[in-house]
Amino acid sequence: MAPTNHAVFLKTPKGPLVVEEAPYTPPGPHELVVKTAAMAINPVDVYKQIRGDDLLPYIKMPCVPGQDVAGEVVEVGSAVTRFVPGDRVLGEAAGTTDFANRTAEGAFQAYVVLREQLVAVIPASISFARATVLPLCFSTAVFGLFHPSTLALPLPP
Repeated sequence: MAPTNHAVFLKTPKGPLVVEEAPYTPPGPHELVVKTAAMAINPVDVYKQIRGDDLLPYIKMPCVPGQDVAGEVVEVGSAVTRFVPGDRVLGEAAGTTDFANRTAEGAFQAYVVLREQLVAVIPASISFARATVLPLCFSTAVFGLFHPSTLALPLPP
């Protein structure tokens, strides 16, 4: 039996955030489900609510905001090989990205679906709260260093 999931929804552009029951979504082949222990709020989460469709107009409503999340793996997809249930992980949720854009992948919920390539194990010495601030910071740095529209440095070997 699937666990009960709750999520923070932004249902309309510039609307209020609403906490409601949400479907529990099992992972696809290259995904995992993480029980959220900590999440970080980033400026984009706030500005999307304030600015509505002026910012990231591709986001479909309702959406579950949030990108940075840390917690414990509860289920893995059939093709996932790097993680097992019980692993402590951090991840960058893709729910409000242009390539995903689905509520199951928004970080602001009890059980979030994460893509395997956007997840890393957290060492036992690091708390969920400390780990949860890393994903978007890391991806922002990587974008700035390696994307063709910025510094365009060569990828490390």
